[in-house]
Amino acid sequence: MTNYIVEDLSKMWGGRMPTWLEFKQANEEGRVRVNKTIAARAIFAEEVPFPFKIIYGVITLWAGFLVFPVVLITYFFASFSVAWVIGAAFAAYFLVKVSREGHCAGIMVGAEKSEEFYNKLVNGGAFLFDQQSKAASNKGG
Repeated sequence: MTNYIVEDLSKMWGGRMPTWLEFKQANEEGRVRVNKTIAARAIFAEEVPFPFKIIYGVITLWAGFLVFPVVLITYFFASFSVAWVIGAAFAAYFLVKVSREGHCAGIMVGAEKSEEFYNKLVNGGAFLFDQQSKAASNKGG
């Protein structure tokens, strides 16, 4: 899958990968998306700012994984209603989604600060570039 992303990106840019400056410009225009799987693997890279690592790599992610089992176990041993279990399932889903978005934001910030990190990520298929800016597409309709 990653190879296809890299090939498509290379074709889109005329047989080459976008430069760091082109990435920064496209990101400013809102034309860059992040592969969430690669972001999850790269969140603890040295170039990613520390708050992103802690908040999205540890706190929200682990809270998302633990909230449902803890509430489910508590449901069996305490007098919780089923609504708590259902609520915990939704909370777990929400926390994991927030974590994944935070992973994406973290590697995006790291890539904007470090050209070397950007090159590793773009060659690994981490970034998807849209051809039109969101601002330009909003003007047309």
